[in-house]
Amino acid sequence: MAPSPDQLREIFNLYDEELDGKIDGTQIGAVSRAAGLKVTNAQVNKAAGEEYKRVGQKRITFEEFLPMYEQLKGEKAQGGQADFVEGLKVYDKEECGRILGAEIRHALMALGERLTKDEVDEIMKGVEDGEGMVDYNNFVKKVLAGPFPDE
Repeated sequence: MAPSPDQLREIFNLYDEELDGKIDGTQIGAVSRAAGLKVTNAQVNKAAGEEYKRVGQKRITFEEFLPMYEQLKGEKAQGGQADFVEGLKVYDKEECGRILGAEIRHALMALGERLTKDEVDEIMKGVEDGEGMVDYNNFVKKVLAGPFPDE
């Protein structure tokens, strides 16, 4: 469910570190994701433009953010569980529903919008069995549930 305008402003204000009614342009994606959008960095760059790529380069008001948020809200949602499971099946050579955790780590750090080692360690926490294997159906469910699945 999309946040109300008041809730969206409240989310925006959480990222206003200088308490001047503005956020840094590099936080457009973070605010949009906090508001429930599942957008890629490429989508954010397309909606915001190149001038918002460097920290401290440009600060924007809520009123300036709103049209960017609306554009991002209209973007096609990125893949669902079945899509991600299908993508991970490429690594399942034995067709047993499990793949090496090292292969997932490599894919997350080397392909697409690359994650850092610390980000990958956080995602992989508790998903590998004693043999270093990961049940990729459960892994995808865990990732899609987000960092606070019980909320």
